[in-house]
Amino acid sequence: MMRLFGFVLLLAGLAGQAQQISIVPVGKLSSSLDRITSVAFSSDSEWMVAGDRKGNFQLWDLNELRPVRQGSVSDDVLFIDFLADDVEILVVDYSGKLQFFNAETLQPTRQADLDDDPILVAVDPEKQSLSYVNKAGELKEYSLRAQMLRSQIRISDRVKNPIYLGYDRFGQQVAVMGQDGTTLMCDPNTQRVLREVTLRSNEFEGSSSVMHSGASNKGSDLFVTGVQEVFIPKGGIQGGQPERRNSLIAYDWDSSNEIKRIRVNDRVDEIVLGPGPAHIAYYTEKRFTITVVDLERGASASEVTLEEFPETISISGDDAYLAAGDKNGTVHLFELQRNAAPEIRITKPALNRNYAEAIVTEEEVEMQGVLSDGAKIKTVTVNGQEAKILPNGKFSAQINLIPGKNKVRVLAEDYSSNMAFKDFYITRNPGQIVSHTDAEVDFSNQRRVALVIGNAGYSGAGALNNTINDAESMTKTLKELGFEVTSVLDGSYEDMKRAIYKYGTSIRDVDVSVFFYAGHGLEIEGVNYLVPVDASIASALDVKIKTIPLTGVLRTIEYANEDGLNMIILDACRNNPFPTGKRGGAGLAKETPPSGTLIAYSTGPGNVASDGEGDNGLYTGELIKQMKQPQRIEDVFMRTRNSVEELSDGAQQPWEEARLKGIFYLKFN
Repeated sequence: MMRLFGFVLLLAGLAGQAQQISIVPVGKLSSSLDRITSVAFSSDSEWMVAGDRKGNFQLWDLNELRPVRQGSVSDDVLFIDFLADDVEILVVDYSGKLQFFNAETLQPTRQADLDDDPILVAVDPEKQSLSYVNKAGELKEYSLRAQMLRSQIRISDRVKNPIYLGYDRFGQQVAVMGQDGTTLMCDPNTQRVLREVTLRSNEFEGSSSVMHSGASNKGSDLFVTGVQEVFIPKGGIQGGQPERRNSLIAYDWDSSNEIKRIRVNDRVDEIVLGPGPAHIAYYTEKRFTITVVDLERGASASEVTLEEFPETISISGDDAYLAAGDKNGTVHLFELQRNAAPEIRITKPALNRNYAEAIVTEEEVEMQGVLSDGAKIKTVTVNGQEAKILPNGKFSAQINLIPGKNKVRVLAEDYSSNMAFKDFYITRNPGQIVSHTDAEVDFSNQRRVALVIGNAGYSGAGALNNTINDAESMTKTLKELGFEVTSVLDGSYEDMKRAIYKYGTSIRDVDVSVFFYAGHGLEIEGVNYLVPVDASIASALDVKIKTIPLTGVLRTIEYANEDGLNMIILDACRNNPFPTGKRGGAGLAKETPPSGTLIAYSTGPGNVASDGEGDNGLYTGELIKQMKQPQRIEDVFMRTRNSVEELSDGAQQPWEEARLKGIFYLKFN
């Protein structure tokens, strides 16, 4: 009899299967452009724009795969991108001019001049700021909102021949790397170099390392480099040339420690991190080939060969597409497909074709399936346990279900050693929760992970009464509900940032994830910030550089299992001593949750929450009571909201934003 398990699938082979990527050609999008220098996608992947070395740029409708409009600027296009909400397109040319265009009509909307010669450009994840390195060896940051230069840092004496520039997940740090591997982590808000590291391959004694490319993305804690190591072999130089070894090396952003090294045959000339946080796409000048590499397995996942040499590559923000612009002005568009191995077809129970989901009332169901290509099955596991192989080529298993949405993973191997896997979901909706047949519910049937942060002892403000109690009570409750919990009490900026990075790595394939924060929360210009205990806040700038933007947490959740249950719970709108003028507004601003996520606020937008008079804050105290009851997750928060409103006589009104994709329970009996 099969029981659901936690899906902690860390074996290299299965991890690779779980994220198998295939590069599938969509089409060659011809245009009147010259050599492509930059390509970008809209946030919904419905539009694509590309610029060339002669200052022209083209907009495509990806639903119809046709060009719709064309524009131009006065110099070669260095950088092009859609700005927030896809309302505008930003074009930066090599003369330092910033030109903004309406994304629908391509009519100019505004322009600015950096009065500079940029050679590298990066935009922060919120697309509010632009950083660039100029020919004089200066790193500068420009506010796209205020259209003014905000900061500059001299780097020419430390970084030679810069080849990579990028932001961290929170948009608060910028990394710039030189060809010799010297890398600076900088805070553009304070105009300080936070640390300097020298990245080297050092695989061979006496070697030198040359960096040719680098990349990061908004959802990863890594930055990745393409490095060539040059050395003299033990037998001496053969043929008049030293030996060269090429590698992809992934580093941890926070510590700069090497995480993964992958040997490749050719020099890596351009690289993008993606799709997702665990894959890399790159090309080399020696071959007209784009390769996607699986970081977890350390092996190539897929590759495709072009007719012309690619000049630039880009991956859409939702990881749906990869685009390569070539020297003849053609953009090659590919779909990034997952799970393209021989397909497993589930024949029982009947699945909804659109959502790969079945809804049942029984506590136990029989599952049957078959490989769609008719291959003979050698082995099958269902949720990590061996299934029965039937004489007719099918396989079967009995599965016990918990109330709510249950994830089922099937992994099959045929006699040709081809591997295939399939994830689907069975929702058990018994109508009402009844006592489970087991004496106790085994929460190991699901993998549940939580990060709990409680801040009270603020150095720059009065201490809060109950946030530590709230965090400790929430930690205890979550552990009782089967969660692996990381708890941070009175967290500094570095404590919180490191914990969120680690949390992001741990939730990529879980069934339920929770991020809980109790402490001060602030809002500036529509962006919410969580305040560490070591933050001394005297201005809006202090908020931006000394606190944790909630958007960084949201980007972390984007790479969680969107078909599971992900919750962000913010008891963060406490009465606090920061003047309203320094915060931008009372309370927190509305956030749009990623798919599969619920965001819960202890009070409504623009309001503050009670710190409570008992052992817990009003909101957290009532929420914990409801979490211990066997009920749907929507009912947990609805009843918490009703209780808080009643107990506060309407002064505190919690609210939620949710984009859940199933029925979920925290407690079953």
